[in-house]
Amino acid sequence: MLYVLVLFIRPFEQFVPELMELRPVLILWVLTFVLTLRDASKVQWGAAESQHYWLLGGLALIVLASTFFNGGFSSLGDGLGEYSTPAMLFALTCMNVTTTERYRKTAMLFLFCILVLCLESLYGYHTGWQADKLVIPQMARENVIVPKDLPAAPADDTSGALIWRIRSVGFLSDPNDFAQSIIVVSPWLLMLGYSNRRAVQRILMVLPLLVCAGYTLMLTHSRGGILGTAAAGLFVVKMYVSPSNFVRLLLVGGLAAALSMGGLGGDRAMSSKEQSASERIDAWNDGLMMLKGNPLLGVGYGNFTEHHHRTAHNSFVLCFAETGLAGYSLWLGMIIIAIKSLNRVIACSEPGSVSSHYAGLLRASIVGFLVCAWFLSRTFVPTLYLLLAMAVCLLYTTRKAHPLTPHPSPTLVRLHEPVLWWWTTLQAVAVTLVLVSVFIRTATM
Repeated sequence: MLYVLVLFIRPFEQFVPELMELRPVLILWVLTFVLTLRDASKVQWGAAESQHYWLLGGLALIVLASTFFNGGFSSLGDGLGEYSTPAMLFALTCMNVTTTERYRKTAMLFLFCILVLCLESLYGYHTGWQADKLVIPQMARENVIVPKDLPAAPADDTSGALIWRIRSVGFLSDPNDFAQSIIVVSPWLLMLGYSNRRAVQRILMVLPLLVCAGYTLMLTHSRGGILGTAAAGLFVVKMYVSPSNFVRLLLVGGLAAALSMGGLGGDRAMSSKEQSASERIDAWNDGLMMLKGNPLLGVGYGNFTEHHHRTAHNSFVLCFAETGLAGYSLWLGMIIIAIKSLNRVIACSEPGSVSSHYAGLLRASIVGFLVCAWFLSRTFVPTLYLLLAMAVCLLYTTRKAHPLTPHPSPTLVRLHEPVLWWWTTLQAVAVTLVLVSVFIRTATM
């Protein structure tokens, strides 16, 4: 848990940067890994099954192979170094989160980290404290005249010439990444209200934190965040309404999200005709060309910008362009297993149970992340791998709480059946490739 705290809040990087030369995060990672290995055998190596580690290790080999065949030995260190952080976070989470209580503590810790970062960024926005690190100014429109004397606090700027976008630190230093992480943890606020307290007490507990997260999200001015919020919100609502009502809400929510994009995104209205969207479509098209030229291993991990002047701005495109169909299939396979694991928990648990409630909230978080990821190059960020590991852990703890009996019910048998992924993954590969092609053709018509 200390490693997760340091990974997200970055206390050394923020407050004692002179210690970064000593590699404190790496030291903490090694210490955590050694202690975890010491205790892992006691819990049969944790929540993950062999197929999870095969997928994780296989993707690591693909990353190394794609890097080697496209850049030689000199590039292997960079590829392995960047992939090792999310991969080891997945492994450490699976080996440590082996009870429902540990799952809840992990979720609450992640939520705490993001809320602390929200408060920090809001403080910088309103006071000017570390504004150069926590806020990014962008031109509100072309040919705008920026005043020479801007206030120290971005919140005090009334010129309208700049859009001040809140961000955070570390791998959340991009406003879109920060928005994505806020969307991920926001459903977990309902875990705080899931107790024996009265409804008024639960609302008073959750509402201020939700307002804080929502206000910060608004100040990121993330357009992809609008869609991610709508998607995560709909899946949270899905937990409490009937399927027929959910379909109606899905239609209404989609319309509302489309109508609100311009307003919530500030002056950064979303349109496939604007320059940034056009450049994004060009990057997706070049990503498909990279896949056609190197279908098995791609152009090499981290090499997308060697073939295009900007990044893909799509995690799916980035994955198949850099690691080919081999890496893309394994990456999607990990996501498919996570979602199917959560669906299994929901289907096989009593309605309203803790495990069902947690699974529904985590599914909403993953959906929100993936919707944002459609517009961001975040294939290998730690956030995704933490979410995938938590899904594996939740299925494990649910099975542990409901072991097989000599005469199990059909529901119990289904709960303990292996989670099959390969056929669904092949379908997902085909569907996403077609979807990218449709986006490109529609935008260029």
